[in-house]
Amino acid sequence: MVASGILGIGTYLPATIRTNDWWPAEHVARWREQMAHRATRADVTSPAEQSAGGVATLSALAEYANDPFRGARERRVMADDMTPSEMEARAARSALDRAGITSSDVDVILSQTPVPDHLMVNSACITHRLLDLPPRCIALGTEAACNAFAVHATLADALIRSGRARHVLSVHSSAITRVHGPEEPHSAWWGDGAAAAVFGPVSDGLGLLAAVHHADGSGCDALVLGVPGMRWWQAGEATTFSIDRAATRAMLLTIVDRSREAIHAALDEAHLLPGDVGFYASHQGTPWLTRVTAAHADISDAATVITFPSLANMNSVNVPFILAEGERLGLLRNGDVVATFSGGLGETWSSLVMRWGR
Repeated sequence: MVASGILGIGTYLPATIRTNDWWPAEHVARWREQMAHRATRADVTSPAEQSAGGVATLSALAEYANDPFRGARERRVMADDMTPSEMEARAARSALDRAGITSSDVDVILSQTPVPDHLMVNSACITHRLLDLPPRCIALGTEAACNAFAVHATLADALIRSGRARHVLSVHSSAITRVHGPEEPHSAWWGDGAAAAVFGPVSDGLGLLAAVHHADGSGCDALVLGVPGMRWWQAGEATTFSIDRAATRAMLLTIVDRSREAIHAALDEAHLLPGDVGFYASHQGTPWLTRVTAAHADISDAATVITFPSLANMNSVNVPFILAEGERLGLLRNGDVVATFSGGLGETWSSLVMRWGR
């Protein structure tokens, strides 16, 4: 059976850097009052009532309790005349070059973005057009939120192993600054950017070794993009907000325990131990998530890259971007065992284990 793995990764960051002094002082001052009622507070739940992962989360939250920017210092912002699909296309062209293939070699394109060019349109088709991919290509826009890279990797693996496809292009974009006004505290925690990965056949023993996925729809109201107090199609300006703050709190306080369970399950499936992990790529929802989940999963010795302080949360762009940065910096080398962890609104969470190389 053909093994599948990553042949090349490309990234794109807009040129504009938005620093924390962009937000008016009066808005930042008002955030403190708003945040006192948010689910991200560190002083609501007693540590005695929490699991080990919950205690670690509360401790990490407390580190940033007095920082209205929650550890973000900079983030990238798209130009007004740019679209999410254009960012995806730029990242994808780089990925294709690094993989050593052309657009005509792509059999499947999978795309993920929280803010698409248009509603009710398969977003993958727009990027397909920009890249001039072949008409015979399967084009699929996914709704896997920040967990999409793990989902794409699993779909690509199945398609390649079955012989249905040889090369699968996975593209991701974050254009979330489009829907955040400066008065909303969330606006400081997100940034724009894109990443793409080409999946294809690799040598035996390399590529995707294991994938573990979980879902829990009870948390679907933790954070949504829409019109507060209304359905998203009703009058009003769309933004991100919590419908159910108890669900938001539960999502936050379980994520570290879930990371350990998922990472260890993926390692077991791959017949590996935590000490075998050479590189760790985690979702960047907070500045502390990588550090705390690595410690809880016993993989703190693995090399990693933390991007949240300089790029904030870029949704599903995060994990492939970190893999690209790890390779660029020489932290991720051929033969290294890679573990990933990501979670997406809805709510889902996943871990992949790969052996890097072609």
